[in-house]
Amino acid sequence: MKKKNKKIGLLNKVYEDFKIRQKNKDKKNLKLREEQVKKSQEKIKQLEKEQNLVNKKQIQKEEELRIKEKELNLKEVEQKQIKDAQKLKDKEQNLREKEQLLKEKELQIKEEEQLKKDDQQKIADEELKTHYDLQRKKDKELKNREDEQNRKDIDLKVREEEQKRKDLKEQRKKYKEQKLKDQEEQIKKEQEFIKLKEWEEKFDKEQKMRDEKEKLRDEKIKRRELEEIRLKQQKDLELKEELTSRLENFEVKQTTKN
Repeated sequence: MKKKNKKIGLLNKVYEDFKIRQKNKDKKNLKLREEQVKKSQEKIKQLEKEQNLVNKKQIQKEEELRIKEKELNLKEVEQKQIKDAQKLKDKEQNLREKEQLLKEKELQIKEEEQLKKDDQQKIADEELKTHYDLQRKKDKELKNREDEQNRKDIDLKVREEEQKRKDLKEQRKKYKEQKLKDQEEQIKKEQEFIKLKEWEEKFDKEQKMRDEKEKLRDEKIKRRELEEIRLKQQKDLELKEELTSRLENFEVKQTTKN
């Protein structure tokens, strides 16, 4: 009987030692899991910080795009102002040409008035001719000289007007050539501007695609890491439940034996 009681006491001691060791082991496992969970939380925080940094960079890029759009709008306004200035120059040139035509008409009217005055003078000379023969001859000579001078003046004016018309024609020709040259230069600038804009749009589109791919890759990595953490926690929980179940079964068996 004493030997049996001694054996039971030794078994109880072994069982108590096992429970103590198991308890210490559970504490160590719990502490280890807590540390792992803490590390996982820190890693998640780090990933969130990196994601925030990516979001800030994205916002900065969007702001840069808005600035570029404003610059393009400003260039369009400047281009419109240049076109308006060119139109104003064309209107001024038209006004100058109209003024030149008016001057030519005024000169023609003056010449016609002068011819009328000459005709009136001829009539007066003819009326005086019957009374003053000598004076008539002198007047005739004077008139001939005046007519000769008038013809010279008219010839001179005609040559001057012809030269003015040639100069005006040459000026118009140079103006048209310069205008055509300016238009060709403007077309070239517009084509270069369109090419630059198309290149910028293509670059922005490609950069956006690269950013989206990078974002998707980061999100996949984050989900994979979170899934690994969840699976590990699930395995730890299943292990704990299995150990608890085994211990309970062991205790039930010991209780049944006793």
